Amino acid sequence: MLSLVAFIWGTSFVAQILGMEHIGPFTFCAARYFIASIFTIAFAAFMGMRKTDVMPNDTFAYDWRSCLVPGVICGTVLFAGTALQQTGLLFTSAGKSAFITAMYIVIVPLFGLFAGKIPSRSTLLALAASTVGLYLISVKEDFSVAPGDALTLTGAFFWALHIIVCGHFAQKYDAFKLSAIQFSAVAVLSVFFALVMETPHLNEIIISWKPLIYSGLISTCVAYTMQMAAQRYVPPVQASIILISESVFAALAGFLSLGESLTAREITGCVIMLAATLTAQIQEARA
Repeated sequence: MLSLVAFIWGTSFVAQILGMEHIGPFTFCAARYFIASIFTIAFAAFMGMRKTDVMPNDTFAYDWRSCLVPGVICGTVLFAGTALQQTGLLFTSAGKSAFITAMYIVIVPLFGLFAGKIPSRSTLLALAASTVGLYLISVKEDFSVAPGDALTLTGAFFWALHIIVCGHFAQKYDAFKLSAIQFSAVAVLSVFFALVMETPHLNEIIISWKPLIYSGLISTCVAYTMQMAAQRYVPPVQASIILISESVFAALAGFLSLGESLTAREITGCVIMLAATLTAQIQEARA
């Protein structure tokens, strides 16, 4: 399930770029997560009816009220990561955005410091190597950082936090209701910022229906719900190992669909980041 999620997320970078040809990033997020909310709420309600004869155990919550606060927490973190990534795509390519976003797989074990878990030596070495790779990808010869890359890197911290909170709440709450609530929270926050910072027009949203449907229905509704369900059985560190392949799929999709390409310097940075972060996560998983 997580491998399929990585493929869907990687290819969705193309849809996210194409979707902003006519609408702004917050309007795109609002429409995307509104679509996801409608389908996920309907599916969660359907699954709820099928469980009427099933008595859940005392440690697992199926009702909407119990899922409300955890869902809003997940949604708030998801909104921050999505908004930063979506805005960053205005200034960077799909491949670069995906590889920088992949920094979350090094950040996940670093967040373990707050739980008293000291990162291993391999994680610290991977962080140093990933920083070198990020430098090659993002920093120009005049030592300036592209705005899109900086926004995407900031978003990577929220993606890491989202993996952690999903892994925590997925153990206790219904995955479908949790996803429905988090998508609704992102939609509400996106609408607010779209109205404040942009000028949404219905006809422009309609023109962008194809990338919105793919991003909202497939990439969000299907993929995030699959992630939530899968992380009930897969710990955050192992999950991030699988999800790293998202960056490879994004680079290939950007090349095939948008004609994007990376310079030799940027490819070197991507290879360093991919090798360093994957090595660190494998070591963390074995620990």
